Amino acid sequence: MNKKIQILLIITILVIAGVVLYDSLSTRIHKRPDNPYQYSVDEFKSVDESLISHKELRRIDVENPVAFTYQNGKLFLLSGNQLQVITAEGRELLVKPLEPNPRNINVDNHERITIAYENYLVALDSGGNELHRSEILDENSLITSIAGSDNNLFVADAGRKQIWVLDEQLMVQDSFRGESGVSEVHGFILPSMHFHLAINAEKELWVTNPGMHMLQNYSFNGRLRGHWGQTSFGIEGFSGCCNPYFFASLPDGRFVTSEKGIIRVKIHKESGELESVVAPDELFPGGEKAPAIAVDEEDNIWLLDFDKKMLRLFRPI
Repeated sequence: MNKKIQILLIITILVIAGVVLYDSLSTRIHKRPDNPYQYSVDEFKSVDESLISHKELRRIDVENPVAFTYQNGKLFLLSGNQLQVITAEGRELLVKPLEPNPRNINVDNHERITIAYENYLVALDSGGNELHRSEILDENSLITSIAGSDNNLFVADAGRKQIWVLDEQLMVQDSFRGESGVSEVHGFILPSMHFHLAINAEKELWVTNPGMHMLQNYSFNGRLRGHWGQTSFGIEGFSGCCNPYFFASLPDGRFVTSEKGIIRVKIHKESGELESVVAPDELFPGGEKAPAIAVDEEDNIWLLDFDKKMLRLFRPI
């Protein structure tokens, strides 16, 4: 009897060992079946050719790109810890060493240059000489975007989740958190430490609220005046955690937006409806970062491609 039990136990152990071995071999990565619940966004990357409105015309290689803007036929680029001013053809006009870790740049019609650092700003003349310097806005500030209109400078602070309003001497005049004039006190929702704003040709202040996938229009004292945007993987909307990422305004009031995740650059009507696509995802193979945007007087669109380290010019077809 004991011998039969021993044989039965041995057989049971061998069966269990066989099952464990089979399970181990069959669940190795190269043996695993496809996950039937895995979600793919590949279908949303393709764009109908009829929507493409621009073609790429020029590329200019840059080193250590940080931020850029366009003004008076020139490109003003933060490259590492220096300011570069170059022509649209790529000819260098000025190189100016800067303090460590500049983050953003704004240039007005008179080519007064404002450089934003993590929590303070410095204004320079067209030759790179210092004019004004702000105090530290806040120890927790993280400046991610600046834009000027008339005598005001607007500063997007992702650390404090607010907009600062400064005068020409970089003195703080006001601030707001996107909570005024709305039925729901949501404020600026920033899933990541990125926050962008711009002034359009009509001198209106527009701000991203990426947690809501929206662009919002505010008065200069912080009152919400309007907004547009929708959450969608489709080409007409914005998806992911932080989109729209960058945006700019064309001279006629239309918007140019860029996105991360599915990297693409689009044009929207003033009311927000999709009009066309400047650059689909396929033009950014292997890319991870949304390109920064600047526009010129002829509706040409400049992109700063951080992944490829180049400025890319797109002209209307």
